[in-house]
Amino acid sequence: MSSAAGDMIRRFFSYCLGQQGLWIFLVLLFVTQLVGSTIDSAPVRLLTSLFLSLFLIAGVINLSPRPTIRILAGLLVVAAIVLRMLRHVLPTPGIIGWGLAAALLFMIFLTVAGIDRVFRDDRPVTVNRVIGAVAVYLLFGLTWGYLYGLIDQLLPGAFNLPAHEEFADSGRSESFTYFSFITLTTLGYGDITPVHPVARMFAVIQALFGQLYPATLLARLVSLEMTGRQSAPGEPRK
Repeated sequence: MSSAAGDMIRRFFSYCLGQQGLWIFLVLLFVTQLVGSTIDSAPVRLLTSLFLSLFLIAGVINLSPRPTIRILAGLLVVAAIVLRMLRHVLPTPGIIGWGLAAALLFMIFLTVAGIDRVFRDDRPVTVNRVIGAVAVYLLFGLTWGYLYGLIDQLLPGAFNLPAHEEFADSGRSESFTYFSFITLTTLGYGDITPVHPVARMFAVIQALFGQLYPATLLARLVSLEMTGRQSAPGEPRK
């Protein structure tokens, strides 16, 4: 019985850490970011860091089959996790900045790898591939959130934040994730605004991507699906 339970556990983690299960951690990370921005408590923030660590580890496995790239990504992930944990006990600007930089670099690698896997034309369009396209969209929002956080560290005052978050570092990361998705979807509530030219430039670039991604990259998936149906022998046309 214990052997069967152990086998089930191994299969579960194999699925979650595999290519088809990466979206699980994306959803969990997205949810914890939303919860972390509304519940200001140490256990919730620690839980957010735990899910982030699991997500980063899963990302290393899914990033690339090449050992060199995995080793480089693994080093970035180890640095990001260690600095993230140190941030809870020693939130100095240096630890926060280097942690954001390590996580940002890894998220860029993971986003680029996701785009390559989802939108290349050598595989059929499946449900997992569509989920991957949604995951890339979420990855882009999370990546830009780290970028805004790093800009905030390098250029103090680059963003106009609500008064209660001006001096509260514990909620700034969640605030920039929130601002990133608000910008990506072009809602623009106005509670957080970029005031520095560099911050404004990246906000404009992200807003443009938020409009172009559904219109171009997702349209490519539809095109690949139609092409695959037309080239499939003996398949009836719909």
